[in-house]
Amino acid sequence: MGAVKPTILIVDDERRMCRSIEILLREQGPFETQIATDYYGAIEKLKEPVDLVLTDLTMPGKDGLELLRVIKHDRPELPVILMTAYSTVESAVTAMKDGARDYIVKPFENRELLRLIRRALPQSGDEVAEDAGENKEKTDTRGRFGDIIGKSRVMQEVYYRIGRAAETDSTVLITGESGTGKELVARAIHFSGNRKSKPFVPINCMAVPETLLESELFGHERGAFTGAVRQREGRFELAQDGTLFLDEIGEMPPSLQVKLLRVLQERQFERVGGTASIKVDVRIIAATNRNLAAAVQNGRFREDLYYRLNVVTIEMPPLRDRLEDLPLLINYYVDEKCRRVGVPLKTLSTEAGERLLHYDYPGNVRELENLIERAVVISRGSEIQLRDLPIAGASMGPQWDQISVPVEGGLSLLGEVHSRLERDVIERAIRIHPGKSNGELAELLGTSRRVLESRLKFYNLQKA
Repeated sequence: MGAVKPTILIVDDERRMCRSIEILLREQGPFETQIATDYYGAIEKLKEPVDLVLTDLTMPGKDGLELLRVIKHDRPELPVILMTAYSTVESAVTAMKDGARDYIVKPFENRELLRLIRRALPQSGDEVAEDAGENKEKTDTRGRFGDIIGKSRVMQEVYYRIGRAAETDSTVLITGESGTGKELVARAIHFSGNRKSKPFVPINCMAVPETLLESELFGHERGAFTGAVRQREGRFELAQDGTLFLDEIGEMPPSLQVKLLRVLQERQFERVGGTASIKVDVRIIAATNRNLAAAVQNGRFREDLYYRLNVVTIEMPPLRDRLEDLPLLINYYVDEKCRRVGVPLKTLSTEAGERLLHYDYPGNVRELENLIERAVVISRGSEIQLRDLPIAGASMGPQWDQISVPVEGGLSLLGEVHSRLERDVIERAIRIHPGKSNGELAELLGTSRRVLESRLKFYNLQKA
């Protein structure tokens, strides 16, 4: 860190806002602060040592984007957090591609601002995420934990649980719908823990035929069955001292559930066709898209195994419950797929971007990834068009083609588009989760209850 007390430069044309943030930071610190009310004042303050810049996006004259570009040209290592109104969130997300560390939407909660600042400041050579001084995780400008992307509140809870699970060797059960990224969570736990230098061995219990699954897990001796022409180690042995990831654990047949339970209890097993006990030190992480508690009640899953697996639970939310992360995910996958396919970086047309923002994604993040990869491959030129998306004919939200571009000034077209998008997202959240309270809905949308209730009142939206 650049100083014992990090110095934060606050830039906002509203002096009252600057003063309010300054008081918060000095009380909750340890932070030193500097204040500037415009671009030129900020440039002058940057002649002195500064550890982080917190700037408003929209200011008279030269705005926060121009300040960001200057900072990234002169001092690319200096973290910048943007403060933005609802109508400019898209610009803030775009600015992150230009090097902004993060952004926060006004009006914001003090606790959220402090969390972003602490996460942005380097500590002991690492970037960390810190929530109320308790939780620290590696992250980057897109809001990531390893290969997991998202900065919504529900994802911050996932990051917190990953961090806590990585500190122990306890068995972990990851739940969630297909395509939500359960294996990414398992890898993040392994590679953040003390076994990270040891093997991470995955197996999908549903992808392997039942007759072969036992051999895949425990190995077999030569001649144990037809075709067993040599001795073979199983996944447990391959994962020695590391982590074994049992994906789709809910599909494991009852006969193997008994044998898995014994391994968890006794830390030893025999190969198929063998008699010698093999001791093993393996951490177990399991995942399922099934409701295992219900499967226990229905007799399809052993109760004793369920309790052995369900020591630490991490639930991966579906994409519809973290709509705030969609712009981050879309930007990331467009960039990543262009690099992987080996084509110049492409952009999304306005129509294609709006359609992606309004799709329901029953296949979750995996479906989004596949949609964008397909679009990158088949699109012509440097821009992905609506016709390149296989979801082009689906009905997804408001009729954007009904918004007309004004011939003369006087209408804030972008403001109207953002307002309609925001209203539609809130309406969808209410429709999908009719029984949730305002506080619960706010958490799903990645905002505060106070902000959500102000938007409900502004748009005259009523919960059923």
